[in-house]
Amino acid sequence: MRSQFLIITVTIVFLITGAHSCKSLKEPDFKEIENIRLGSLGFNESTLYMDLHYFNPNKFKLKLKYAAGDAWVDDKLLGHFIIDTLIKIPARGDFRLPVTLQMSMKTLLQNSATLMSSKEVTLRVEGNAKLGKGAIFINYPIHYEGRQQVDSLMNRIK
Repeated sequence: MRSQFLIITVTIVFLITGAHSCKSLKEPDFKEIENIRLGSLGFNESTLYMDLHYFNPNKFKLKLKYAAGDAWVDDKLLGHFIIDTLIKIPARGDFRLPVTLQMSMKTLLQNSATLMSSKEVTLRVEGNAKLGKGAIFINYPIHYEGRQQVDSLMNRIK
């Protein structure tokens, strides 16, 4: 009976401590998009691969187990992204997320016209991620919106 009470107490303390650290989680700082590569090109759908460069301002390590969401260019849907690789995020350090973006050819053509006629575009990303420490993972919302130079993006395509 005493050992069960001890296990329950330790579990409650662990959950409270874990919940507190989740509240103090600072959002990673987006640095840039790197290594843009065209995967498959199809009539209905195409795949684009890229690495997103971030900085973790938190003083603790994290793990990203999974992330998914949608990306827009100037409020036009670009496609759906997935990150399904376990990524170890260093404390107060840079890290890169390998992203697979599935795009319909219709939206790709619409966005190509926008990219060709603009010097700058607004990129917006909305989604959810599973972030954790140790074996405890939480759902964490993803939100990014920022202006990007078109020339800079085009120069990163390999």
